[in-house]
Amino acid sequence: MNKSQRIYLDPTQEGNDSHIKVRLQQETDSIEFLSMKIDTKDVYRDFNADYGVLVGRVLANGGIGVPNAKVSIFIPLAEEDYENGEIKSIYPYKSPRDKNIEGKRYNLLPRVSRINPKTQQIEPKQAFGSFPIKEEVVTNSEFLTVYKKYYKYTALTNNAGDYMIFGVPIGTQTVHLSVDITDIGEYSMNPASMVVNLGYSASQFIDRGTRIKPSTDLGDLPNIETQEISVDVIPFWGDVENFEIGITRQDFRIRAVLSNTFVMFGSAFTDGANVLRGTESESGSEQKEIRDLYFGYPSNHSGTGPSDEEAQSIATKRIGTIKETIYYYPATVSDYDIDNGNTDPQNDMQILDRSQYSVYTRAGDFVFLVSCNRDRVVTDDFGNQTPVAYDDPNGVFTTFRGFVTLEYEVQELPMVGIGYIEDEQPKDMVKPARFRYKFPQHAQPKQYFDYNDDDKAENWRNQYMKFEAKKLYGFARFLGCIANNEGNDNNQFDSSTNKTNGYLTGDHLNNAEYDYRYNIGMIITGNYHIWNNSQYGMISNGAVSDGAVSFGANWLNLSIYFPQVGYMVNKRSQIKNVRTNTMLNTQWKDDGLGRNEYFVFSNNMKIAANKLDTSWYPRNDFNWTDIYEVPLADIIKMKSYTTKKGFTDLNVAGLTLGNYRNGDTTPPTTTWKGNWVEPCPFGGGGEEGRPDRPKDPRYYFFKGFDTSDCIEFLYDLGIVLE
Repeated sequence: MNKSQRIYLDPTQEGNDSHIKVRLQQETDSIEFLSMKIDTKDVYRDFNADYGVLVGRVLANGGIGVPNAKVSIFIPLAEEDYENGEIKSIYPYKSPRDKNIEGKRYNLLPRVSRINPKTQQIEPKQAFGSFPIKEEVVTNSEFLTVYKKYYKYTALTNNAGDYMIFGVPIGTQTVHLSVDITDIGEYSMNPASMVVNLGYSASQFIDRGTRIKPSTDLGDLPNIETQEISVDVIPFWGDVENFEIGITRQDFRIRAVLSNTFVMFGSAFTDGANVLRGTESESGSEQKEIRDLYFGYPSNHSGTGPSDEEAQSIATKRIGTIKETIYYYPATVSDYDIDNGNTDPQNDMQILDRSQYSVYTRAGDFVFLVSCNRDRVVTDDFGNQTPVAYDDPNGVFTTFRGFVTLEYEVQELPMVGIGYIEDEQPKDMVKPARFRYKFPQHAQPKQYFDYNDDDKAENWRNQYMKFEAKKLYGFARFLGCIANNEGNDNNQFDSSTNKTNGYLTGDHLNNAEYDYRYNIGMIITGNYHIWNNSQYGMISNGAVSDGAVSFGANWLNLSIYFPQVGYMVNKRSQIKNVRTNTMLNTQWKDDGLGRNEYFVFSNNMKIAANKLDTSWYPRNDFNWTDIYEVPLADIIKMKSYTTKKGFTDLNVAGLTLGNYRNGDTTPPTTTWKGNWVEPCPFGGGGEEGRPDRPKDPRYYFFKGFDTSDCIEFLYDLGIVLE
């Protein structure tokens, strides 16, 4: 049986244990310290050698081991090489502060970036150093000579931040450290977090703050840190008679304060400026009786409205700058209380201030770079991440719990369409409004939050997402469809079942093939009449409505569609004058309590974090939303698919399909997302967008409408690199 002897070194104690002497026990196979190990076969083989072993940990935040830091024993340029121009041009350093012909001081940072074969990412994202890469050393004899002579005592820290240099000459040595905090593995910082979290001036960055301004002076670069420490290296075999070994320990503490972040990204689009989905029917006295229930039919009797196929076509959509609100649980609220429903989101949650995260937007696309603020950890003696108290001065946070609301403000994308109910005197005006969404949200039938049931609203408020450091997250929304062309007023309201569910007997739920003129939620994606929809590359799920190839009644990943629906400005008590489509939370009759307008106009209903007003948040038992991790490997694969912006998993092979949403797969049960029990609400997710068909196993994606492309945007920002 292998026998290991461990030397315990406390990595949090500064200045202690610089020299460690330990008597080597008999029959020891290995010596362990920190996360490192020495095989004693190598020790005994070099029993009479006169050398030292230098070990240590590079630390940040008082207790986090820094991976991929470079440590070396500095060797001054020898006199015999001083006159050798080729050697001196590569290695001119008589002291670590000397500079080469490029003006760069001694360092161990790479000259060029390379692609990591595991992640397929460029590392580092920007190369500022002068250290030769392996290919140069192998193919260039001068580089090889310099490497073997002057960089012979060089090491990289492992994932725990530990290093070991074996065979170091004894006596006083200069130990050098080079660190690029944008290239330290899981703790790598990026320019945005360096500005927001570390307080660096934005003037030190370029390209919208996504890249570091180049400089040959490493001291001018906010991401680079170098140190030199004089160390007395003792012999490894300090007492050969008593089998006592000596280890020299030298830790480094970098000045930068590391902060873990994660990324949320996506694209969004909405209807055209004059689109008003919902006003009276265009002809026939019987149809006019039903009026506002003909939602999805956007005719406008003032003569200025669009045609029906114009309102439904992808070609007529718009993009703009999205507005986000990020709600979160601070670290003072325990995981136990959150997971067991012992919290009050209204009082326990907070809204993340915009100064605490970075926002990048361009028309239709958005990226939020957010710092973690929960589950603080340090690196223990064995190199493992160990939890500490949230208010511990050491360590780094690793998670974040919260939810996001997204909307297009009216000032950003005005809505000008107006309709009228003309046989009422005075004429009733119908104006457009735009849905806004909470991510994630989900409920079972009849469990949607409404004006008089705060318990259901509490379930809605309690649904949140748990985010983890260094991961990327995308958005999905179920594009539910509701159509109604029933001409009989009374029949629509007499069914107690539908009345309880909040739907009308004439409603057709989640049938994207139903007549598009009356169908809220579906989108015509194929060319139709005068509209060249195919140029935008929007995916179709096979739905065909009156000859129009469409998408609806299924999940759309990456992009979020915000429909514009009409509402009656005046309050009416008759069913023929209901105020909104059943896709919104609302009651159908006015009983004097204002219920007919509760979710149409501003209200005092709680969202969270002391914020009120749930107007135009659609009912959560029908309008499901979600957030999911998008692995880096998937983003690279999505980027490579350039045929069109809309695609399925059949077009892009090898995606991590369990992460995304579709019509056939129920996500794993999680407390924080509300315990999904089925893939889609109300029979949705069927093949061809029909509730009477088998569930559709495909996953649908759309990178963005018109000029937007959320995957390309990640590359443009340097968050993901070629």
